[in-house]
Formats: sequence, structure tokens, C-alpha cells
Amino acid sequence: MIAKSPSSVLPLPAPAPARVPGWVWAGLVLLHLLALGWQLYHRQPRFPDSERYVQAARNLREAGVLYALPLTEKPLLAQEYTIRPPLYPVFLLLTGGAGPGFPGATLLLQNLLSLLNLGLALRWLARRARGLSARQWAAVLALAAAGPGQFIYANVLMSEMLLQTAVVALWLSLEALFTPGRRPLGPLLVAALATTGALLNKPVFFPFAAVLLGLGLWLAWRQRRVSLAVLGAVPLVVVGLWMQRNEARTGYFHFSSIAEINLLRYNARGVLQAAEGPEAAEQFVRRTLATADSLPTFRAQQRYVQQAGGQALLRHPFAYAAQHLRGMATFLLDPGRFDLVHFLGRGQTNGPGLLHLFNQRSPVAVLSYLGQLPLLLLAVMGLGLLANLVRLALVVRFARSPAYPWPGRLVLLGLVAYLALLTGPLGAARFVVPVLPLLLAAAGAGLAARRAAA
Repeated sequence: MIAKSPSSVLPLPAPAPARVPGWVWAGLVLLHLLALGWQLYHRQPRFPDSERYVQAARNLREAGVLYALPLTEKPLLAQEYTIRPPLYPVFLLLTGGAGPGFPGATLLLQNLLSLLNLGLALRWLARRARGLSARQWAAVLALAAAGPGQFIYANVLMSEMLLQTAVVALWLSLEALFTPGRRPLGPLLVAALATTGALLNKPVFFPFAAVLLGLGLWLAWRQRRVSLAVLGAVPLVVVGLWMQRNEARTGYFHFSSIAEINLLRYNARGVLQAAEGPEAAEQFVRRTLATADSLPTFRAQQRYVQQAGGQALLRHPFAYAAQHLRGMATFLLDPGRFDLVHFLGRGQTNGPGLLHLFNQRSPVAVLSYLGQLPLLLLAVMGLGLLANLVRLALVVRFARSPAYPWPGRLVLLGLVAYLALLTGPLGAARFVVPVLPLLLAAAGAGLAARRAAA
């Protein structure tokens, strides 16, 4: 018998840890530097919705009041006390974004948060989809570059990037929560903090407090640990406290006045535009606002808007369902005309947008509108739409791939679906920004699934 040499029984070296290629990191940094450089040169860091965030931060600093319009404008409007949740105004206050000068520190921090969020998503991808080729990593980088909202909203005074950080933390903590062998206490704590941060940033995550409460109760029942139920209840307790604060200010127990604004001015108006025509829609909105303004209390006004808006939707359920589905599709596919126009300062920014024209079911008006846009902007929008279609196809492949454990797929796709469903008829490129890293990770995983299938 021939003895084995010592080298023949040595263990094989462990595989190298999966990492994001350095050149992908360099590409992401370069894209952020280009967007930041554009902003530093043009110095226009405010979008149309930025003013209320900035004003709320200034009022908080100067008068200790979270109010989204100048306090010198009388009469004070109750809805402005609750139209903006507190987290982003506080962020602006702490980073100097509410000052008179250029908010360089705020934008720099938002760019760092953007890189952190993308880095965490790509790190997840590198670990879950081992063996991506250089060509596939290049495709992932190209998909990231084709989502301009990531780089635009990192460089304007809007709350999307702060919300994105909370959503990425929520995604990773929930996935860890469902990973076999992991203790649930730490991940559930992070999920509770992330949910709280998300809902204090955007009211769209207000209902998610109930989801986390249900999850905490389920885990507490399975593990016989009351502490898990307590952690799950944290966001709901914060919601209750904030609603009490709003009631003290306005006399109405509610989370944010933006819900009634969206219901009347966007959802009901859009449905009536499609079902009864633009003139009927505008008359309905004006009539509803006039009646609401005649009521004596803010509570009565908001309840009336809820009732009138809800009845308008119930009169045309199929039109509303079509509008909701169209909004969800727009959420995933919109190439971001509004964002590009305002950030680059090119093209038309006034007048009705594409969503308004689609609600009117006016193909001629849509084609006429597109024909007035600069050719370069149209080309960029076309490439963005194509990239979004490719991304969606890869996400669908990821959703169907058995190579990834179903709890992880459910968490990632569930968060995307939650935001798309709650955004509904308002769907646009801006609103998908909080889940862009999740979609990028899922698309990259879809690429890996495609390679494995081949």
C-alpha cells in the first residue's frame, strides 16, 4: 500500500468571500460625484415640495412649532401642522439644510446615505448570488445608472433618501428575522426602529406599524417571549403619541393631513377626470373644498372630505381600479420625466403632467405633450423606460427562482409591493426611490438565476 502524502489530506482552502467588485464601487461613486457636481454648479437644491420641509424646519428652530408654511401668513391652517411628519425637518435642522446658505452638508450626507444603501443592497446580492461574472456586474451597474432618481434625490432637499435608508434597514432586518438559526430579538429591534423612522418620515408607512405589531405578536406566541410583542408594538405606540400631538394642535385625532389631500386632489379628481371629464372633476373638487371650509372645525372638515372623496370613488369602482393599477405600473416603469426636468432645469415644468393627461384618456394630448419635449430628454426617458422594463423582467425571474429561500423573496418583494399598493394612483418615479436598492438587488439576483437556468 502506498502512503498518501501529507499534502493530499490537507483541507481545501475556503472559497473567497463574495464581494462587490471595486470597479462597481468606483462607478457608483462617480455617478454620485457627477450628480453632486451638477448641483454644486447650478445650486438649485429645491424641488416644488421642498419648501414645506424647509419651512417646517425653520419654524421648528425659531418657534418650536412644526408648521409647514410661514407663521407670519394668517390665518394659520390646521392642515399645515400635520402635512409633514417630523423626521426630515429635524434632519434638515441638524445638518444645516434649513439655513440661508447652500445646504452642502445636507447633500453630502444624503449622498453618503445613498452609497450606504446601494452598498448594502449589492453586498446582499454578492452573498446571495455568488459567481456573478464581470459582464453581469456591469449590467447591475448599468441598471443603477439608469435609475436617475437615486442620484437626483440624493442631491435635492427631499426626504426620499432618508426614507430609503429606513426601508433598506427594514428589509435586511426582516430577512434576518426569518433566517433559520437567528435569534429574533436583535433583528426585530432594528425592524421596529426602521419602521418608526419610516413612518415619521413618510405617512405611507403609517399602516406598516400594524404589520410589525402582528409580526411581534406572532413571534412572541411562538417563542413564549413577551419582549418580542413589546418590540413589535413600538411603532404603533409612536403612531399613537404622534396622533395625540396632532389632536392637541388641530382638534382632530389623525396622523397626517396629506391623506385627505391625496384622496380629494389626486385620487377622486383622477377618477372623475376619467369617468366624467376634467370639468366635472374640477367642479367636484372646488365644491367639496368650499363645503368643507364652511364647517366649524378641522375635524369636521376632514371627515367631510373623507366622505365626499370616498363616495366619488365608490361611484366609479372600475375606473378607480384601473387608475390604481395604472399607478402601480407607473410606480415601476416611470422613467422620471418630472425628476429629470426639475433637476437638470431643462424642458417644460409647468402645466399638466403625463399622469394628468392619461387620467383624461387623451392619447392626442399625450402625443402632443411628448412632441414638445426636447429630443435629448425624450431619448433619456426612452432609455430609462427600457431599463425599467428589463429590471422588472429580472425581478420577476428572481421572484420565481427556487434558488433563493422564499422568506427572503417574500420580504424583499413584499416591501416593494406594499409601497406600490399604498402609493396607488400617485405612482411615479419619485415614489419608487425608497425601494430602488431592493429592486436593484432583486434584478441582480434575477441575472444570476438566468445564468443558473442557462
